[in-house]
Amino acid sequence: MVATLLRIRFRVLGNTLASSPWQLVGFILGTLGMAGMLLFVWVGLFFLGFTGPEVTATVVTIAGALLLLGWTLGPVFVAGVDTTLDPVKLAPFPITTRQMMRALTAAGLTGVPGIVTVAGTLGLLLVFIRWPAASAVALLCIPVGVLTCVVASRLVAALTSGMGGNRRTRELVGAVLFLVVLLAGPISIGIVELIEAGVSSSSDPLGRVQSVVGALSWTPLAAAWAVPGDVAVGAILPAAAKLLIAVATLVVLWWLWRRALEAALTSPARTRSARAKAGKLGWFGRMPTGPTGATWARAQTYWLHDGRYLRQLLVVPIFPALMIFYSGGSTSNPLLWFSGVMVAYILAAVSYVDVSYDGTAFAGVLATGIRGRADRAGRILAAGAIGVPLFLAVVVLTLAIAGEWRLLPAVTGAGLGLLLAGYGVCAISSALLVVPVAAPGSSPFARVPGSGAITTLAMLAVWVIVAVLGSPALVLAFIAAATGDALYGWLALVVGVLLGSAVLVAGTVIGGRIFDRNAPALLARLRTFKTS
Repeated sequence: MVATLLRIRFRVLGNTLASSPWQLVGFILGTLGMAGMLLFVWVGLFFLGFTGPEVTATVVTIAGALLLLGWTLGPVFVAGVDTTLDPVKLAPFPITTRQMMRALTAAGLTGVPGIVTVAGTLGLLLVFIRWPAASAVALLCIPVGVLTCVVASRLVAALTSGMGGNRRTRELVGAVLFLVVLLAGPISIGIVELIEAGVSSSSDPLGRVQSVVGALSWTPLAAAWAVPGDVAVGAILPAAAKLLIAVATLVVLWWLWRRALEAALTSPARTRSARAKAGKLGWFGRMPTGPTGATWARAQTYWLHDGRYLRQLLVVPIFPALMIFYSGGSTSNPLLWFSGVMVAYILAAVSYVDVSYDGTAFAGVLATGIRGRADRAGRILAAGAIGVPLFLAVVVLTLAIAGEWRLLPAVTGAGLGLLLAGYGVCAISSALLVVPVAAPGSSPFARVPGSGAITTLAMLAVWVIVAVLGSPALVLAFIAAATGDALYGWLALVVGVLLGSAVLVAGTVIGGRIFDRNAPALLARLRTFKTS
């Protein structure tokens, strides 16, 4: 059964890569990048062994702890949880929980990250080659450590995938986790500063670091990776105790994962229904009639009720706070002055694959016979009705805090130039491209098969194009801030509004033509995502 599930997993991957040359190119580039990183790790580990057993043990312990953290949080916060073998979809089949867990573990080990992790950790044999006993123990600790990484990753995936709960609860949990991601930078910096303060206050900085790492080595986070180092320095009893901690950690994680899966698979997801009053049309009763107004109302409903859109807006209140933190609490820092511009830049690319979120419901859009220009205009109006007021509110708030009202025209012009240009660019990109996206109400960190490389490349391309188109107003705004000349600020406002509006109109027209020509192909592609 495990072999069958693995064949299905690789068949899905192969079909996904075969259906899109760009995804194949992204997969190849990612594999080559990981291979280069692996070679770099091997070389570094080889030379690390010449620094002495104490330093070697310290570095290996820290690296092992970071590896486990990366496996636990990386797939959730960075790449998304791999849903190729979705336990919920496999539940109706005659598969025991143990078989499913083995298959998911094997899938984690045979993926590119798993292969790179196994190969990289085998480099510990190069590190401890001067201490044969440590190398022999490393052969035992490597499987325990790698399996702990994979099982911990799957446990977090099971807990954050939202299985067994209602949609509103899943969206709330997703929003909280997304806020944790946004605040991860300040939290990490604070921890590092505390450690640096402790080390600098010590008369023996290296000894202080080793004492901190020594305490870390007794935790489940790094116990497996600290064992070879202890054997290398002759600490046999501590090494045995840490090995027991590592094995116990793996057993407990496996048990917790099993319980999470059993609870999720035996408790079907609860649905939440709402009753609408007769005659209440929501946004459809408030917007103008006609194709553009109907599209505006539908897209406005998405922006205000779909958690996938709402999560994109969480950056708006958080970003100015982050800028204050990174500027050391100073309100006279350009990071705070131009935080509204950064918010506009981020919001400008939110709808770069807007049609993807329609899913197979996009067939209903095409069934109305709507023209591409009306569809593009309606979606832009919905995005602008949310994005422009939020951007202006951030600009006014941050400049009020900083007391830099002289920069209001400059910052407003630069931000509007980026925002309007972004809407125009997205009107074209979303008519050209659809990508697999998470289903409504799913985990915000779910990674749909085939969505990684092409999604990243498309977003980077949109951001680069928007930055180039918005650069004239942005440069004028920077000059206004540097020189204090109000003329450059007003020029930035005029250039930003005029140039952004021109890109917006051009994007609506060009994107509408592409939409008319490409819409059936987009629908066919969306249907393959639904059935894959």
